[in-house]
Amino acid sequence: MADFRRFGQITNSDIYLGDNTLVGLAKSFKMPKIEWKTVDIETLGQVAVYKAPTRTLEALTGEITMSSVDPDIQEDFLNPTKTHTLQLHKYVDVNGPEGLDLERSYTLITVLQARFFGHDFGESKNGDPEEMTHEMTISRLVQRVHDSNKPLFEVDVFASTVRNSSGEMWRG
Repeated sequence: MADFRRFGQITNSDIYLGDNTLVGLAKSFKMPKIEWKTVDIETLGQVAVYKAPTRTLEALTGEITMSSVDPDIQEDFLNPTKTHTLQLHKYVDVNGPEGLDLERSYTLITVLQARFFGHDFGESKNGDPEEMTHEMTISRLVQRVHDSNKPLFEVDVFASTVRNSSGEMWRG
C-alpha cells in the first residue's frame, strides 16, 4: 500500500550545457508542456463528445531565464540554427512523518535537445540584476531518476518515438 504522507520539494537545480558545463545562474527554467493533440469522436446516440488522443504532441517549447549570463554562452544561445543539449538536475528532498527521508530523496535529471528562437533582453535600470529570458523549441526530451538508465518519459521528435518506463507508447 502506498504511503501518501510523504511529499517532495525541489531544494536546488543545476543547469548544464552539453555534458558538464554549468550554464550560469538560472532564475527559472520552464519545462515543456506535454500535451497530445486530440480528435473529437461523436457518434449517433452518444451522450457526449469524447476527445481521443492522437499520436501527435503539440509543439514542445520552454524557456530559461538567466540571472547571470556568460557572454560566450549568450552568443551561442542567440544562434537559432544551433541545437544545444541542456541538462536540468533537480534535487528533490522527500519528507515524511519522521522528517527528511534520505532513502527516498532523489535527483531528477532532464536532458533536452533545444534550439533558441526568442530572446527577451529585459529592462535596464541601475541597481537591477542582469537578466535575460530565452525561449526554446525542443526536439528531444528524456527524463529519469539519477541512478537509473530507464527513462520515466522520453520524446524524440525526429525519431518519432514516445516512451515511458513501460516502453513505447504507440506501437507501429
